[in-house]
Amino acid sequence: MITVKKEVLTDLGSRLLMEAGVSADEAAWVTDCLVRSNLQGVDSHGVQLLPWYVNDFVNKKIQPGAKIEILKETPVVTIIDGFNGFGYTVARQAMDVTIQKAKKMSLAVTGVQRLHHIGRVGRWVEMALEEEMIGIASQPGGIFVAPWGGIDRKLPINPVAIAIPTGSGSPFVIDFSLGPIAGGRISILQRRGMNVPEGWLIDEDGNPTQDPQYGVSKGAQLPLGQAGLGYKGYALSMVLSVLTGPLIGAYSMTQHRPTGVFFGAIDINAFMPIDEFKQGMDDMVADIKSSKLGKGFSEILIAGEPEYRVQQRRLAQGIPLDDSVWQELMNVAQKLKIDTSGYQITEGGVSLHPSYTLKDRYE
Repeated sequence: MITVKKEVLTDLGSRLLMEAGVSADEAAWVTDCLVRSNLQGVDSHGVQLLPWYVNDFVNKKIQPGAKIEILKETPVVTIIDGFNGFGYTVARQAMDVTIQKAKKMSLAVTGVQRLHHIGRVGRWVEMALEEEMIGIASQPGGIFVAPWGGIDRKLPINPVAIAIPTGSGSPFVIDFSLGPIAGGRISILQRRGMNVPEGWLIDEDGNPTQDPQYGVSKGAQLPLGQAGLGYKGYALSMVLSVLTGPLIGAYSMTQHRPTGVFFGAIDINAFMPIDEFKQGMDDMVADIKSSKLGKGFSEILIAGEPEYRVQQRRLAQGIPLDDSVWQELMNVAQKLKIDTSGYQITEGGVSLHPSYTLKDRYE
């Protein structure tokens, strides 16, 4: 492991994208989203994605500076064509449309067709938080998950994020997939020669395995809710597939998969004064945290709190990266003839964010 300051990754990422031909504004925005993911410990959706994005941009799989087109709308609903633009650029525009409509109509939803990868879905519900709204976002992701009772990959990983403001401490933010682990996180475990926890993956014959290759190139993930409860995650995954596919006209008949993105925003002030709502949230969180602790636990955290703590630490101490991730970034820089001699890194770093392994312990 190495440790890199936020400012170094921000500068490097922007330069890589700009040298590949991305505009300065768009490069800065994409990089900011990636570095935010690293800061929160979600390294699977951080700067390790830059080589992929640069390659897709150079090979014209991403259209630069894409402007969205509204295909259909009502006062509450919007359907958008993203014209295969950078997912980060299209998603920002789409979520902004959603928020502005929610301010007028109390709530709003948006479906987006044709756009590149949008990264960590939690980034988009954070936009609603900034407006003191409840945010919702989901995209299909890769086809990694077997249906309940099956062994073939049929379902997307279906990450979903929901953000809710609180009055004190960190906001309540869920951001997880409906398989046991994101594909990018399995790749990091594979990169480090680590096994996946038991009960998450099956091989091509449906046998349990802890080998991460079966979550990347073959085999399948089991639906969320293992140990006999996977039918619940399977059902929820199908619901999200509907929201990001048939409902918004973004379902591929040839690939048999949803291909769109779903955004939602709820204006809390339409229901009650925001300060009253936040006090209610704080009271609820305090009551939950007052529970007697289970064996091996030192405290009770709410969704989003581990990431909030990781972010505070990484802002102060720097962002840990795998040596191989840094080397891949240096390889791209070399191909683009970018001078990286001025960048400083330090040896060592924290190994894993807790969501890579099991939730019974925290980093």
